[in-house]
Amino acid sequence: MDDAGLEALRKAGRIARKVRERSLNIVRENASLLEVCSILENLILDEGAKPAFPCNICINDVAAHYTPIIGDTSIIPSRSLVKIDIGVSVDGYIADTAVTISLDPVLQPMVEAVNTALLEAVKIVKPGVQASMIGEVIQRTIMSRGFKPIKNLTGHEIARYNLHAGLSIPNVQTARSEKLQLYHVYAIEPFATTNDGGGEVVSSETVTIYRLNTERIKHEKLGEEERRLLELLHEKFDSLPYTPRWISNFGFFSKIHEKMVKTGRIYSYPVLVERKGKPVAQAEHTVIVTENGCEVIT
Repeated sequence: MDDAGLEALRKAGRIARKVRERSLNIVRENASLLEVCSILENLILDEGAKPAFPCNICINDVAAHYTPIIGDTSIIPSRSLVKIDIGVSVDGYIADTAVTISLDPVLQPMVEAVNTALLEAVKIVKPGVQASMIGEVIQRTIMSRGFKPIKNLTGHEIARYNLHAGLSIPNVQTARSEKLQLYHVYAIEPFATTNDGGGEVVSSETVTIYRLNTERIKHEKLGEEERRLLELLHEKFDSLPYTPRWISNFGFFSKIHEKMVKTGRIYSYPVLVERKGKPVAQAEHTVIVTENGCEVIT
């Protein structure tokens, strides 16, 4: 990564941190999910960056991939556990961060468990550390607090214009794995549920986030309508994840969009929920691996 790329990445991190902190002031009971996400996404734009993916707002047993749909009237329920997951792109350099806000004091210890697990994981990040060692630290920390890590959600390597690039960072102890590399960028994101939870997530039938399957599209012949939609998505989103509410004339493209999803030309991210319906907490930072440890940019 050259100096310009490093500065872009740090700028993305500063903006992501600012947006995350803003979320602490607007997440409240009865708040509109659509309004919360719109405020945070617009703040990213106001700062001169782009959302790297739609703002995720996931409540209680919903663990990941929910963003408000067009005309969404959902509100934040009372005594709920709210996850806000934010991505910021500056010239394709991405920072990814998340926070859990508990509106129920009973669930606050689980929030503290994932926050502590994240801090402990960051402490051991350095070149050559196996990703599995990070998972071991996260699992041990969460379990020591009386909670259960989500075993099939992971952190991930980040590359330019690529949110999930290569290496995954587990949240539980695994077999020996690949090692973190100097100057590579990783998102570390512990997830936890209650001790009587399933400790894993399953896909629901709901989908609110999509991404172009660029590898598949390269090798296929597209019709005129598909090509127009492809050009629009490339221009607006740089092949990063998006949501239909970001497309002002989505109604015009809705049928062809649905067709491209069914044929695999557009990848869909199903909303993920805890297998036993138990609440889930999440914390996340993006780090750059340095010679002596790491730089937390969020």
